[in-house]
Amino acid sequence: MVTTPTDLEVAMEIGISETEVKRYRGDTFLLGDGAWLIHFGYTMPKELRARLTGSFTLIFKPGMAVSDRRRPG
Repeated sequence: MVTTPTDLEVAMEIGISETEVKRYRGDTFLLGDGAWLIHFGYTMPKELRARLTGSFTLIFKPGMAVSDRRRPG
């Protein structure tokens, strides 16, 4: 994936609304393996960050269709 993941793609990945992603999303960085490191603000409510790491980040891996609910093992 060469383009930054959209708010909608991120929202579908972590199970929150696109509006909530827009409100709390911070920086996005492309990693060496092609994945994206997405930071979220510390003001994000606890119930919305269940799928994030303890440092309020998400690693969005390329090559996975948003509709594909299978996850690598």
